[in-house]
Amino acid sequence: MSVYTNVSDLELAQFLRDYDLGSARALTGISAGVENSNYFLDTEKGHFVLTLFERLPRNKIPYFLNLTEWLSLHGIPCPRPMHTTAGNSLSTLCGKPAAIVQRLSGTSIEGRAPSVAEVSALGTLLARMHLAGESFPERHPNPAGLTWWRETARHLVPHLSPEDNAIIMEELTYQGALDRAAIPGGVVHADLFPDNVLFENGRISGTIDFYYAGDDAWLYDLAVVANSWCSEADGRFDRALVTALWDAYVAARPLQTGEEVLWFPLLRAAALRFWLLRLDAVHFRRPGAITQCKDPEEYRRILLKRRQMV
Repeated sequence: MSVYTNVSDLELAQFLRDYDLGSARALTGISAGVENSNYFLDTEKGHFVLTLFERLPRNKIPYFLNLTEWLSLHGIPCPRPMHTTAGNSLSTLCGKPAAIVQRLSGTSIEGRAPSVAEVSALGTLLARMHLAGESFPERHPNPAGLTWWRETARHLVPHLSPEDNAIIMEELTYQGALDRAAIPGGVVHADLFPDNVLFENGRISGTIDFYYAGDDAWLYDLAVVANSWCSEADGRFDRALVTALWDAYVAARPLQTGEEVLWFPLLRAAALRFWLLRLDAVHFRRPGAITQCKDPEEYRRILLKRRQMV
C-alpha cells in the first residue's frame, strides 16, 4: 500500500454520495506497500480502507473484490468490500478505479519477530483459506508467475550486476523446468507478509491486501509465508518458526502425494519472485506522495540460502 494519488475533500465528498456510509470524518494516507493508493477512511458510519487502483486494469479488479467477499462469507477474516447504493463494489475516484472495504481491527507484528504461536496460527489460517477458496468459482492465473518473472528480469538486465543477472537467469531456467501441474492448488494470497496479517488479543483478526491473489500451487503460497515470516537476517530459516508453520499447515490441510518434493523448489520460486518485485520497485520507482520501497537485498540473501537447500 502507498499513496500516489491525492484525494481532495470535494472529490471524496462527491465519491461518497454513491454509498450509504455517511459523510467523511477523516482520510489518512497509508505508507506501507508499493502498488496502489490507500487511505484509512473514517465516516459517520464506521472505519474503512479506501483504495485507488494505480496499475490494475479495471476489468481485472472485480476478481479481487469478489474473492475477499467470498472468503469473508466462508469464515476467513479478510476485508469485505462495501457496495454502492446501486450494488457495485467497484467505483471511480479521481479518474481511477476505486473501492471501499472494511477496516479490520488489530495490528500487524511488522517490526518485530513473530512468536511460534503466531506463526502456528498463521499456518492453520492459510490452510483454511486455501480450502475455502477451493470452491470459489472464478479462475485467475497468478499475475506474478513465471511469465512476469521473465519479463521483469529482462527489463532489469541493464540495471543489475553481471553476477545478479546470472543468478536470476539460472533461477529462471531452473523454475521453468519444474512441473507444478500435478500438485494441488487454487486460490493463493501470494503476499501474506507480516504487514498483511492483523492480530488482536493473540489471535489473527484480519488478512489484507489480496491484490496479488490468483490461482497457483497452494504450497507456493506456504513458501511465500515461510520466507517472509521465518527467515533470519542472513536469509537462513529460524527452524522453530518454519517447523511450527509447516506442522500447523499440514495438520489443517494434509499434503497430497507429490507435493512435498516441490517444497524446496517452491521456496526458491517465492524468494525469486520477491527479489524481482523489489528490484523492479527500486529501479522503476513511481512518484508518489507517500511511497515505500523495501530492500531487494533481503530477498537476494533468502534466495541464495534456499538454493543451497536443494
